[in-house]
This record gives sequence, C-alpha cells and structure tokens, in this order.
Amino acid sequence: MRNVMRVGAVGLVLSLSSGCAAAQVSAPPAAAVYTPLVRGWEQFFRITWEPFQRRGRPYVGGYVLNDWGLFATRVQLLVDGLDAKGKVVTQKVTWLGDDIPASNSTYFEVPVEAASNYRVRVFAYDWLETDWPRR
Repeated sequence: MRNVMRVGAVGLVLSLSSGCAAAQVSAPPAAAVYTPLVRGWEQFFRITWEPFQRRGRPYVGGYVLNDWGLFATRVQLLVDGLDAKGKVVTQKVTWLGDDIPASNSTYFEVPVEAASNYRVRVFAYDWLETDWPRR
C-alpha cells in the first residue's frame, strides 16, 4: 500500500511541475513604454534635433532651449527610436549633462540604436529657485 501512495505522490509532483514549466515557457509581457515624467514640459522647453552618424554609429544631436524664467537643472532626455509606422522600437533616457539658464539653450548628443526615425522629449527636470539676498 505504501508503494502505491508513493507512486501517486510522485505522479502528482510531476504533473504540478510540468504545469509550472509550461507556465514559464509563455512569452514575457511586453515592456512598458516610457513617457515624460512631467506633463506639459513643452510649455517650458523647445527641442530641435537631427540624426547623424559618427564612425558608423547612429546618434541624435540638437539643442534644448529653456523658455522659462527659471534655471533648469537635472534635465533628462527621452529619445525614442521609431519604426516606419511611428511605433516606439527603442528608448533611451539620458542626462542632458548641463544645466540650462533661463532663456538659454544647450547642445546634446546621444548615441542611439538604429531606427527609421527618432523623437526627443524632456523626460524629467527640476527648477532651481534661489533666494536673492535681502537688504
């Protein structure tokens, strides 16, 4: 009688483990697409860019203009690689590297993966507010 129970228990373990293995074989969920952390960034910044190659590697380069009256710091850019239909196929978040004073711009270059087209957006930023000395 003990042998029968062992065989039944082993069969149950095998059937459960094969069910788990089948669940692990399924395709992973699609990766989430990043979007800018701050909505409405377009009212504060303007971006111009163009793709280019350096030593056979694709890059996107251009300018970020701070249209607002405050100093922008800790600026991050989101560069989307798009296919021919405009679907996001690659993404890269990168630090701009320079702070941007009010009404000024700074240049950027970002190495990217090859894509049909690109889109550059401000991903995140902070405003640097200073207290002026009181007299």
